[in-house]
Amino acid sequence: MRTQAFITASVLLTITCVTSAVAAPVVHVIADFESPDAVAPPGGEIVELDGNRVLRWEAVGRDPEFIDLAYSGVEAAEWDRVSYRWRVDAERLGWWGVKVIDFPLADGYQAVWAVPEDTRVTGQWQETSFNLHEPDWRWGDGPVREGQRIVFRASNVDGDAVFYLDDIRFERDRLTMTAEPTAPSRLEDGLWQRSFSLTIGNRGDEPAEARVQVTAAPASVEVTLPDAVRVPPGGRKTVAVEIAAPAPLEPLSAVTATVAAITEQNDHVEEDLSMNIPLGELPHPRLLLTPDDIPRVRKRIETLDWAAEAWQGIKSAADRWLEKPLEFPDRGGQWYHWYTCKECGSRLQTQSPTEHVCPRCKITYSGWPYDDVVLTGQHHGLAAAARDLGLVYQLTGEDAYAEKAREILLGYAERYLDYPMHNIHGEEGRGACHVGPQPLTEAVWLIPLTQGFDCVYDYLSREDRQTIADGVLLPAAELVKSYATHIHNIPCWENSAYGSVGITLGNEDLAAQAINGEFGFRNQIAEGVNDDGQWYEGAWGYHYYTMSALQPLAVAAENVGIDLYSDRYLSMFLAPVRMMGPTGHLPAFNDSGRAGALGHDAIYEKGYAKWGLDELAMVITHNGRGKTLEALLWGADEVPVSNPKLTSSLFGASGIAILRTDAPATSEDTLPGVPSNYVALDFGPHGGGHGHPDKLGFVLYAAGRLVAPDPGSIAYGNPAHGGWYKQTLSHSTVVVDGVSQEPTEGELLFFASGDQMAMAGAQTTEAYNGVTLRRMMALLPDGLLDVTLGVSDEEHQYDW
Repeated sequence: MRTQAFITASVLLTITCVTSAVAAPVVHVIADFESPDAVAPPGGEIVELDGNRVLRWEAVGRDPEFIDLAYSGVEAAEWDRVSYRWRVDAERLGWWGVKVIDFPLADGYQAVWAVPEDTRVTGQWQETSFNLHEPDWRWGDGPVREGQRIVFRASNVDGDAVFYLDDIRFERDRLTMTAEPTAPSRLEDGLWQRSFSLTIGNRGDEPAEARVQVTAAPASVEVTLPDAVRVPPGGRKTVAVEIAAPAPLEPLSAVTATVAAITEQNDHVEEDLSMNIPLGELPHPRLLLTPDDIPRVRKRIETLDWAAEAWQGIKSAADRWLEKPLEFPDRGGQWYHWYTCKECGSRLQTQSPTEHVCPRCKITYSGWPYDDVVLTGQHHGLAAAARDLGLVYQLTGEDAYAEKAREILLGYAERYLDYPMHNIHGEEGRGACHVGPQPLTEAVWLIPLTQGFDCVYDYLSREDRQTIADGVLLPAAELVKSYATHIHNIPCWENSAYGSVGITLGNEDLAAQAINGEFGFRNQIAEGVNDDGQWYEGAWGYHYYTMSALQPLAVAAENVGIDLYSDRYLSMFLAPVRMMGPTGHLPAFNDSGRAGALGHDAIYEKGYAKWGLDELAMVITHNGRGKTLEALLWGADEVPVSNPKLTSSLFGASGIAILRTDAPATSEDTLPGVPSNYVALDFGPHGGGHGHPDKLGFVLYAAGRLVAPDPGSIAYGNPAHGGWYKQTLSHSTVVVDGVSQEPTEGELLFFASGDQMAMAGAQTTEAYNGVTLRRMMALLPDGLLDVTLGVSDEEHQYDW
């Protein structure tokens, strides 16, 4: 049965699965406390309230408190939701939520959800439901394979909080539906078409008669639907559906139709069927450069000294690989954050594959994880070699380079899937990969490997291409893609990795999802970059890390005719330059090192070639033109020396006030055009998982010299990272009662600036309960006035 959908809707650019149910769900009650034999868990009591028997539980103070319900006879992973009724009587509640521990749910980790703060109403019964398969966090050091528990958690309570819990249950919808494409998108008779199989499941006790209908689609889309199907209890039925839309359509755009399976009992589940439009027939290479770029790059090598030096570095690296036999590690590598001294935090130095020495303490480490960190470097070296060899092949036409790249690619195709899955803890659970210990590492390794494949694509036989695609590129792409599910720096790397695979293989589903998906490139820029141009995590290290992650996909997309260089993307390039201090360094707020705004010329080469702005030229020319691959392939032939004038500025979205004045005498390290007195006052967003409890902290340069630094961060595997660097005490702000601040966002009180003075004031009311902290700063040519107030109704200890 073919139907024409005339529902007014936009063409969707995401693949979204929406499941909803109208009929009553199937329910398994964990505890409702109505039975006279019901027993309260430790710490609680069963009481009569509002006509029901309920569980009463008290939580007190800042530290997390829990009440723990054990259950049996049901597997959480087989259900859709955990639901419960609750009421709380409390003045203030900092955190309130639930976690479920029941392997294999969340791979055995603690599946954790927080009740949204804006839904917490005291003194009233409320109903809360969480999707069991989409936790807010997966918590714990490793999977827990024994026991089944639902744990309620509260913390940061003012006074005593009394909780009442009732009707704790698992729920699932009776009807389920999944959709899988059965073939790539195809063009026939002027229509783009794609076929899907819909699998309808019945988890109820009675047969279900389900009909499939269109609930949303662009007006021009035709949907071919099946007849109604009868699904037995506990059974499944698979039917075929096809969508079609008239050509022409833009490459990688998506046409989406939403279909629903509906029963007479009002069970209702929906799926979006998305047809991504292929890129079309395009030549290789297409990731690092195109065939049309090759003559231009060759000419630059012949005529520009800096380009010749850049080329010589790349070719020399490739030549070294020609001369040595390949050695593949026998397993994947480990997390580089483990590679630090436990005593002092220094980065270890590799003496041998099994000896790792602290340069300061002279302690030698051996075994796991240190030996395995070295393997990570070997894997990344092989991937970079494939890229360099492939690039040299493209620019010289010499088969020896392509053949060596082919050996690397086939070597990984032979062993990739045989490498044991492992995560940063050496386990097979959440985050486990084959080569790296986490999807991020896998993605960073996969990008240059795929670029090398793309460069030697025409050299490889059809059989080689298929072997490499099936043995390593596609499984690695699907693996990292499965983790790219939020706005964050890591999914930007994952998008570039699987998106590169999609572009080089002509796989429109991978390429479209990486660029246009819910967490693809466009939405990472739209939602992850604030209005000041700073990456939302508020740490410059992660700002540049994200820029590095975005660049491979932006370049590859442009090479196939898709322009991702938006004004908001440009703002990422501009923000660090506009916020830098007098020496070019940036405040090391949050999980960041002491980053320099002028030390990232490789990232800026493409940006300057695209936009031609002085602030971008300043980054490239500050230390002389870099002899980099990025400059050779994407940079401008000439970049003029530029020293734009910087002034005091308010970055409201980032929550940073930059105060600048010129000092009477300045350090010779001060940059031309940059005032030598500088204050960066931090009052903005916490920064998520990479944030620090440092509200109203600041960084100060006086006459070009750093006087008050921010500590930044060190390797996360080192205990000092959490023990010192992520504590309020290590920052230039106020500590109340000897404990660190709560994660919070402050607010600006005022900001003003002129040639001889700049000043700002900000406050926070949530860093400490019952305490308002205000800081007012005025920067003059020869001094800083800093007034900090702590205001509260009760006495506290204040440490500055």
